[in-house]
Amino acid sequence: MKVVIIGNGVAGNSAVSTIREVDENIEITIISEEIFPEYSACVLPDYLAGEIKRESVFLKSLDDYLKNNVEVIFGYKVVTIDTYSKRLTLDTGRKIFYDKLIIATGGEPIIPPVEGSFRKGVFTLKSMDDVDRISNYQMEKVVVVGSGPIGAEASIALRKRGSEVWWIELLNWILPKIFDEKPSGILKKAAEEKGIKVLTGEKVVKILGEESVEGIITDKRKIKCDAVVLAIGIRPNVDLARQAGIEIGEKGGIRVNDQMMTNIKDVYACGDCVETIDSVTHQPTLILLWHNARRQGEIAGYNCVGVGKRYAGSTSVVSLNMFDTLASSIGDPAANFKDGEVKVIEKECKEFYYRMVIVDGVIVGAQSIGKVEDMGVLLPLLRKGYGLDKLKKIIENREFLLLSPWYYKINRYI
Repeated sequence: MKVVIIGNGVAGNSAVSTIREVDENIEITIISEEIFPEYSACVLPDYLAGEIKRESVFLKSLDDYLKNNVEVIFGYKVVTIDTYSKRLTLDTGRKIFYDKLIIATGGEPIIPPVEGSFRKGVFTLKSMDDVDRISNYQMEKVVVVGSGPIGAEASIALRKRGSEVWWIELLNWILPKIFDEKPSGILKKAAEEKGIKVLTGEKVVKILGEESVEGIITDKRKIKCDAVVLAIGIRPNVDLARQAGIEIGEKGGIRVNDQMMTNIKDVYACGDCVETIDSVTHQPTLILLWHNARRQGEIAGYNCVGVGKRYAGSTSVVSLNMFDTLASSIGDPAANFKDGEVKVIEKECKEFYYRMVIVDGVIVGAQSIGKVEDMGVLLPLLRKGYGLDKLKKIIENREFLLLSPWYYKINRYI
């Protein structure tokens, strides 16, 4: 059997490791447009900030692929997939046949329709190449557009490098998809205390400059700067799959079942390019996070070699370190729910802030700031759709949970 994997990120490499656990002799080929061996995208901001060395970013060397009997084709692009003939065509014209195909093409940064978005000095932060370009560019004053996790990490890293940073968010508070307004305000304060200028409820309408960036215009002001980092978000990279007749889901990712199979026989997909089911809401979703991609790669690897495994669904689990202010979020914030009875349980003191979100009696999310060490306890409860009554039984049977910062607050309601 020959398995071909398009993509060299965590999902593709997780599939490789899984296949090798099952069979040492299956022929495996990885194809990637990037020239680098596998690296951790999660630590790219740390590398950009100068806190870790370049070699610490990489998870594998080229020799590691060789030792694992994996053929690599780096620096080349797959331009077509012929699912009838089971054949890929590279941009060089080379043809590669497969028995099983795993698409792990990842995601790509969203470029907003703003005049000047392609000027010199405008960057995204997604890949090793992105970090290299930013690092090699002289920037004293930079504007970061977008305040998701990537925008947060970019702002922090660039401030640590010594740049003056303006951080702009279209919505009314930063990190709006993972934190509600109150905890977001705590993180905003932590950023501003380190010199980041945070603007919310503001829209960038133009990037100024002739050949290179000289400033930006929002709907409220003009800011001089010599660089812009666009961190609007990531979209699934599905163009190749769509051209091959592979079904795309309603959220824009490759549609897969719980075995990571597409609608085409012997074609699987995993990672940031796929659309899965939210393990909490049980609705189609795009939760493009490392831990989901890793598990999806495992499931795709097992199933493509005949070992039946099922994916339990994706979960939003995000951790952020805002200049030593630790923040975590699991599930969904209250602001995501427009229907149903929404209840918020929260506790705040000098050491920490904690918030639990309950919708129609079911726990759907939790957010914390500070050293709240038992956040992970709630994750299986979210996935199982537990309500407060079941949570009370767990707490009563586990004495260590009595020390939880949210325990006594919850007891007022259950």
